[in-house]
Amino acid sequence: MSKPEREEIERASQETINTVADKPTESQIVFPHGWRLCFVILGLMICLYLVNMEVTIVSTSLIAITSDLNGFNKTSWIITGFLITFTGRKFLSLSLSGSANRTAGFMSIWTRVSDIIGRKKTLLAAEVTFLAFSFGCGLSPSVNTLIICRSFQGIGGAGVYPLTLLCAYETVPKSKIPLLGGLFAIAIACAALTGPLIGGVLAQNSEWRWVFYVNLPPGAVAILMLLIAMPANHGSVPSKSIAYLKPSIALFKDLDLVGAVLLLSACLLPITVLNETNLSFEWASGTAIGLLVAGGVSWMAFFAWEWVIDGCPGYHPIFPKRLLFNRAWMGMLIITFASGCPWNVIVVYLAQRFQVLERLSPVDAGIRLIPYSALATVGTAGANLACLRGRIPFVYLILFGSLLQTVGMALFSIIPQTNSFPSAGYGYEVIAGAGIGVTIGICVLAVPYVVETRDLATATGTLNQCRFLGGAIGLAIAANIQYGNLKSELADTLSPEQLQQLLENSSTVETLPTQLQAAIGDVFAKSYTHQYQAMIAFAAVQIPASLLMLRRGGQYVVKEDETTDSDSGSDTTV
Repeated sequence: MSKPEREEIERASQETINTVADKPTESQIVFPHGWRLCFVILGLMICLYLVNMEVTIVSTSLIAITSDLNGFNKTSWIITGFLITFTGRKFLSLSLSGSANRTAGFMSIWTRVSDIIGRKKTLLAAEVTFLAFSFGCGLSPSVNTLIICRSFQGIGGAGVYPLTLLCAYETVPKSKIPLLGGLFAIAIACAALTGPLIGGVLAQNSEWRWVFYVNLPPGAVAILMLLIAMPANHGSVPSKSIAYLKPSIALFKDLDLVGAVLLLSACLLPITVLNETNLSFEWASGTAIGLLVAGGVSWMAFFAWEWVIDGCPGYHPIFPKRLLFNRAWMGMLIITFASGCPWNVIVVYLAQRFQVLERLSPVDAGIRLIPYSALATVGTAGANLACLRGRIPFVYLILFGSLLQTVGMALFSIIPQTNSFPSAGYGYEVIAGAGIGVTIGICVLAVPYVVETRDLATATGTLNQCRFLGGAIGLAIAANIQYGNLKSELADTLSPEQLQQLLENSSTVETLPTQLQAAIGDVFAKSYTHQYQAMIAFAAVQIPASLLMLRRGGQYVVKEDETTDSDSGSDTTV
C-alpha cells in the first residue's frame, strides 16, 4: 500500500473517531430554556401549521384555481404534485396530458442531511425552500407551471414536516414530550380546521393566488424566531459545516441516493397511472400496464437494495431493515399510510361536492367542513390528554380511532346520490373526523416511545412520508374514479367538445341546459359515493394494523415521571 493511501485511511479513521467523540450523549443535549424555549416551540409550531395547511387551504379554492387556469382535469395533480415530493428524491420527467418536467422530493433525505450538518441549518433551508416556491405558486400563469411549483414547494415541505417534529422531540427531556406532542398534534389539526376557511375566503374574493402568498409573512416570522432562539447545536447530533455536503462517493452512500431514487419511482409510477388513466390512456393500454409493472419492480428493488446495504460500511439506508422487525412501528406505518387516504379525500372532494352539487361559495364549503376538521382537532387533543393524564396505552386509542374512521366512511357511502347534502352527513363528519384526529395524534406522539434513539430521525421521516404518500394515493384513486365516471356516463349525453370543456373547467356546467346540468350532477353524486366506498377499505385496514402494537408484558404507554438518560443526567439549558 502506498504512503498516500495509508494517509487517506488514517485521515478517514480519525474523522470517524472525531464524529463519534463529538456526538453529544443524551445527558449532554442542549435544551432551550426560558424565552428561547418559547420562541423555538412557537417557531416550530408555525412551520408545522403552514406545511400541513397546504392541502386543506387548497381544498376549497381548487374550483376557483382550475376555472381560472382551465385545468379541472388536473385537480388531483395540484395536490399530489405537493404530496408526491414527500416520498422520493429526484425525478425524471412526467407527462401531465402534455409535457411537464417535475421534481420529486425527499423527506428521508432531509432528515439524513440533518444528521450530517445539524438540525437548525437543515430546517431553515427547508423552510426557505418551502416559502420561495409558495411565492412561485402564486405567480403561476398556467396549471402546469403551478403543478411544477407545487412539486418544488413540496420539496421544502418534505423537510419542514419531519424536521419540526424531530426538533420538537429534542427540544425538551423525554418526560415532557407528551405535553409538547399534544401541542404539535393540535397545530396539525388546526391546520385542517382553518385551511378550508382561509382558502374559501381568498377564493371567493377572486384572490386564489393569496392561498400561496399567505405562507410568506408567518413563515418569515418563524425563520426569525428560530434564527434567534434555536441553539446552533440543537438536538442529538453535532452541527457540522455545510462543506460536509460536498458531492462525493461517501456522501452518495451516506444519503442513500440509490434507495431514494428507487423509492421515488416506486411511489410516482402507480400514482401517475391512477391520475392519468381515463384521461391520457386507458387501463388496458400498454402505457398503464408498463407503468404498473415498473412500479412493482421498483418496490422490490428498493427493499432488496435497502436489505443489501444495511450493515455495509459507509452506507446509511433510508429504511433500515431492523425497523421491519419492530412490530409496533410497522403497525404505526400502515396506520399512518392508510389514514392519509380518507383524510385527504374527504377534505378535497367533500369541499368539491358542496361547490359543484349545491353551488355553495368556497367560504360556505369551508364552513360545511368544520364538523370534520374541528372534531379532528378535538380528537387529537383528547387522545393526547388521555395518554398524558389517563395513562391509556397507545394501542387502545389507535384501535378506537380506527373503528370510528371505518364507521364514519361507511356512513358517508350511504349518503343519497342527490344534489343536497343531508343533515345527518354532518354527524358522519363528526364521527370520521374524531377517528382520524385520534389516530394522527397518537402516531405523532408515539414515535419516540416505540423506536430506538438512533432511529428517531429515520422513523420520524418515514412515518410522516407514509402519511403524505397515503394522501397522494387516496386522491389519485378518487380522481380516477371521478374522471372514469364522467367519461363513461356522459359520453352519450355530452358532445366530445362539451365533455372536454367540462374536464377542463367545471364551471362550464352552468352554461348548459338545465336537463344536462341535472344529468351531470347525478354523475358527480355517483362518483362521490364510489369514492367513499373505496375509502372504507383504507379505514378498515387500520383495525388489524393497530393490533400489531400489542405486546406481552405491558403496552406502550406514556409515563410522565419516566426517567431516562436525558432526564436524569446533567441536562444543559441555554
